[in-house]
Amino acid sequence: MTTIAPFGRWPSPLRAEQAAAGKVSLSDVCSDGTFLYWLESRPAEGGRIVFVGAHGDAVVDLSPQKVSIRSRVYEYGGGAVCLVPAAGSTSEPTLAAAPAPAPEPTPVPGPSPSAFAYVDLADQRVWLAGGVGVGAGGDVGGEPMALSEEPPAGQTWNHGGLQASADGAWVVAVREVLPSQPGQGGHDTPRRSIVALGTRADNAGASVLLEGHDFYGAPRLHPDGDRVAVAVWDHPDMQWDRSALVVAPIEALTDPADGHRSLVAAGPPWTVAGGPGEDEAVGQPAWRSDGSLRFVSDRRGWWQPYTHGGRPGGAPSRAMTSAEAEFHGADFVLSLSTMVELSDGTLVARQSSQGIDSLVSIRASAPGEPPRPLVQPCTFITGLCAHGEGVALIGTTPESPADVWVLPAPDRPPRRAVTATRSAPLAPADVAVAEPFALRGRSGRPVHGVFYPPTLGKTSGPPGELPPLVVHCHGGPTSAASAGFDVVTQYFTSRGFAVAAVDYAGSTGYGRVYRCSLWGQWGVADSEDCVDAAQFLVAERRVDGARLAVRGSSAGGLTALNALADGPTFRAAASWYGVTDLMALAASTHDFEAHYMDRLVGPLPESQVRYEQRSPVHRAAEIDGSVLLLQGLDDPVVPPAQAEGLRDALLAAGRHCRARFFAGESHGFRRAETLIACLEEELAFYQDELAL
Repeated sequence: MTTIAPFGRWPSPLRAEQAAAGKVSLSDVCSDGTFLYWLESRPAEGGRIVFVGAHGDAVVDLSPQKVSIRSRVYEYGGGAVCLVPAAGSTSEPTLAAAPAPAPEPTPVPGPSPSAFAYVDLADQRVWLAGGVGVGAGGDVGGEPMALSEEPPAGQTWNHGGLQASADGAWVVAVREVLPSQPGQGGHDTPRRSIVALGTRADNAGASVLLEGHDFYGAPRLHPDGDRVAVAVWDHPDMQWDRSALVVAPIEALTDPADGHRSLVAAGPPWTVAGGPGEDEAVGQPAWRSDGSLRFVSDRRGWWQPYTHGGRPGGAPSRAMTSAEAEFHGADFVLSLSTMVELSDGTLVARQSSQGIDSLVSIRASAPGEPPRPLVQPCTFITGLCAHGEGVALIGTTPESPADVWVLPAPDRPPRRAVTATRSAPLAPADVAVAEPFALRGRSGRPVHGVFYPPTLGKTSGPPGELPPLVVHCHGGPTSAASAGFDVVTQYFTSRGFAVAAVDYAGSTGYGRVYRCSLWGQWGVADSEDCVDAAQFLVAERRVDGARLAVRGSSAGGLTALNALADGPTFRAAASWYGVTDLMALAASTHDFEAHYMDRLVGPLPESQVRYEQRSPVHRAAEIDGSVLLLQGLDDPVVPPAQAEGLRDALLAAGRHCRARFFAGESHGFRRAETLIACLEEELAFYQDELAL
């Protein structure tokens, strides 16, 4: 029997506490051939990020107690952990021991996990730890050892993008040196470099391998240890706009006086792809088993995999596929991994097309052959690694949250890495499944998105009524919506809301032309696309045109607020740590994005009027609907002054605005109590403003 209930007030079994607990993010999946590993965020532990290992159905926390593993490089981090083969097996380290004792090892049946290097969020130093029962020096119960030294007084050093050498003697990383504190002297701007950190007593310390560029991607060492490949870019470019791939020769030197070893640059780097003035974005370098170099480039309009001999001269780079699809994404974080090589040279890769991720194999011996789809259930994939004869991946299905999956071999069925693992907090009949849609917007551009209908078992809305709609604007803005299960989306759809996630102009996953279509148009084209998507769904009689709301986080907050100001389409907008003042953002944002808006809006100072016209804080009088602002007080990317300024402007204009600020939260909320408060606040806001 079907229950009739008002839209927006369906009796969902998904509580805010469950939704907050379900906001667990997984990243950095890796394997030593026996154990699988990944990083796991935990809202219930204040957002702590833990390194875990799994063997069979046994899962164990490997992080030292109370340590959160997270990089702050470029503020977004990434690559905060890596496995270290045979770490410390040849000599006892004499590096600094961690100030806190390591946790008691948790028994794991069978073999022991590998040693690993990690970045401690608290001090941003790189530490070396053993697997369960194996210390950094090969001892049972050994304490973590510091590989990177403490920075000089008044400076902050961040590390990320970690990778160990094949023999475990070195860990290479991106090092970010932030400006000295006022009054301390020193450098006025951040500096970045690639450093090599020794893991053993005879090579302790750091060596600088590369410096001179504004930004570096995650470095990747050749298995022979004689070369390092890395993506580089400089202001005013972003990695996804224009970048280059360089290879630098390196060598290990031994001091005859004391036997100390150092890894040093052995000559100038040379460029493999991209370079000054070339409209090419490259990334994700990796060394193949035959010694050649693999990377991605969008030189033909799509991020596709290429191979190169890996040495100066020789044959030019060769595309591994001509498929018009994306095999890479915007490098907001270090160590993005969407491709992996199998033992026979076959490439297994995430392929994004029309907003949906799939997994494909590409035979290196048949470059003209189309990619072959692999059977697996995920529609949103964020990471891959080789595991045994197959691959492991972090993926989200339409019906279940992100999890670690294993494909034992390309032709064998997939399975979850651990049997007793994450499950959807809703019954299958209560889960809204994404429905891709596309339309032609007012500008003539295509607009892409996915639609989630209100879904709750045998519940429906009043006869003759259509559901309210919440349009979601993703952040970035150079990013994309996910077609997989998202617990926040389900929190609303299971209560009788429809949700549409829009891949507006500038989104990734649709080729370089679409990605660059936001140049000069941020604050206009993105909000127009979201308005057009809402009106399209109204015209299709999927939703009620009188009950429309829009939401967004970070850059998506700007899009949502401008969409509200653009006219009568939306009645309410919710912004999570959203941008409200482009001029203030240009003056205060971190160095990584200091020139991001040069292309998205225009260079300053000549484009100041444009910045002001597209800032919600200057459009308060145009906003007829209501606004909800949710903001962290410790946000270095979008400072709290952004939310405060819009709140004050809206109230001065006689508009309705609710604002809540959260101590201890940065850019992206991590604590369970914050997520609970925000979800409950946002739900009540929609129910009030849409008269539900």
